[in-house]
Order: sequence, then structure tokens, then C-alpha cells
Amino acid sequence: MSQSTDFTLVPYIKLEPSHVVLYSQPVWHTGRKYPRRARVVLPKSNDHQGIISNKAAVKIKKAINWLLVIARDKDVASSWHGKSFKFKLSFITLTLSSKQIHSDNDIKSNLLNQFLVEARKRWNVQNYLWRAESQRNGNIHFHIVCDRFIPWSELRDTWNRIQNKLGYVDRYRDEMKRFHAGGFNIRQDLLQTWSYKNQVRAYRTGSKNDWNSPNSTDIHSIVRIGNLAAYLSKYCTKNDAGRPIEGRLWSLSESLSHVNGCIEVLDNNLVEELMSIATKHDCYRVNHEYYSIIMVSCFLLAKYPKSRLWTLFSNHLYEIRNRSNYFP
Repeated sequence: MSQSTDFTLVPYIKLEPSHVVLYSQPVWHTGRKYPRRARVVLPKSNDHQGIISNKAAVKIKKAINWLLVIARDKDVASSWHGKSFKFKLSFITLTLSSKQIHSDNDIKSNLLNQFLVEARKRWNVQNYLWRAESQRNGNIHFHIVCDRFIPWSELRDTWNRIQNKLGYVDRYRDEMKRFHAGGFNIRQDLLQTWSYKNQVRAYRTGSKNDWNSPNSTDIHSIVRIGNLAAYLSKYCTKNDAGRPIEGRLWSLSESLSHVNGCIEVLDNNLVEELMSIATKHDCYRVNHEYYSIIMVSCFLLAKYPKSRLWTLFSNHLYEIRNRSNYFP
């Protein structure tokens, strides 16, 4: 703890899911407030210009890390084989079923927003992050990460009903009926990625329901992925060579946006614990003029259940999980 005639410099530790931050904060003796709070300095780019900036990528990764840590493991029964499996996060994709004829902002305002409102009411999806990007055909589509299990059939039916507010299912049905007017018609241009057998299966399914239930949604399998946070972060921050998206590229729920790290005054005991763990596991460290980052994750701290560091983080996690406004 540094001493000055005007202020005392107090050291702090901030525990995040993926790392630990060490920094100092002045306490002014005269009652003045420090004009500039010591903090992690993020990249300055704010204008996305149709791509995810470095600053936005940092925020997305932080949100996904917290979502992964806060989400509880759940047992979900499979409708296919009757057995249950462990579930933590859902990673879903929503697409338009016919050529986009409305602006990106109209799609987000009229369709995506309604889907998120209904998801909160129907499946209790309170904590989520969404990302918008363009497909190869130029249509906008959305990736959503949340901590609730959503049955695939309910997801598809709900999104198809919502997107048809703007006529996308009706136009899809008309297109399919014209294309297959004389019976099954193969899509030669899609054979490399869509086999003849699968095209026939899709034709039979579509004909059976009069082309009213297009395959407009996807639930990605993330059960067997090792570093789930890295996988989801990469998927949600990638910048492909598609057309620029109009307006917001991503957002997250208000509950998730307010979640922050555990902050505690740094003392010698915490320093000794931290350095012992970091040294033992050869954790990477970044030193800056105003702060230091040590890549000690909460999962590593959990291996030391009797440590004060883990006690601080687990208590902070408990408080977040039990705030009704966050994770009911």
C-alpha cells in the first residue's frame, strides 16, 4: 500500500472467470475523487463498420465466459433414446426461409426482438447473447447462446411463426411448390454439400407438411467440445467475408451485461496464494504500467477449494446466481 501526502494507493485484485487482474486505486485524503480510475485499457475502436471490432470481441468473450461459469449443469431427457444427458448451454441459429426483402434493422426489430421476448416467457431464457451475420446468400441470420434447454421442434415452430409475420415462410412455400411442380427436382448446385439422398428426404418431409415447416433453425451440439468458452467466443466474434450487417452486430441480455468480477483489497496472503498457484501451473502473465493480468481461471482455482481465492470467487458466484434479476 503506497502512501502520498494527498492519497493512499490501495492494491486490489479482480477475479474473472478466465483470469485475475491486479491493479491499484487511490483513496484521496482530501475527499477528492481520482480523476481517472485505474482499469484494464481496452482497444479504442468503436465503429464496427460491419465487423466485430477488437473492443467488441473482448466484451463478447467476457460475457460468454461468465455465462458458462454461472450456468448450472442440468439433466435433460432425450426424446430420441429416453436417456438423460448433462446440459449447460444452448447454441442456436435462426435463419430466414426465403430471400431477405426487408432491412437488417427491420428483421431485428420485428423478428429477433419478438423471438427473444417469447423465449423469456416460454423457456425462461433470461440470460443470452446474440450475434448477427450474413449468410452466403446475403440473408441475415442470428446465433444465440443461452443457458436454457429449448426443444428443437418448439424452437422451429416458434421461429417459423414469427418470421412469417413478414411472409418468409409463405414465400418459401410458394418457391418450393413452383420448383417441385412436376415432382421431385434435384438441386444440382447444392450436391457438394447436400447429397441426393438428403434432398429426397427433405422433399418428402416438405411435401408432407405442405412446405409450411422449413428447416430454419439449428441447435449446435456442444456437449463434447473441450474448451467451450473458446469455441463459442470464436464463433461469435469471427468476421467472415459476407456483406456488412446494418445496425447492431450483437447484444446481450441486461442481466448478463451487469455481471462483473469479484473485487477485493489485495493483501499478502492473497498475493502468496495467487503466486503459488500461478507458478505451479506456469500461468501466463501480462504486465502493464497500471495493471497486471495473470491467466489463473476460476476452474483452476476450483482445484484449491480451501484457498481464500476460491472462497472469494465462489461466494461472488453464489450471490450472482441468487439475484432474482439475474439468474432465477
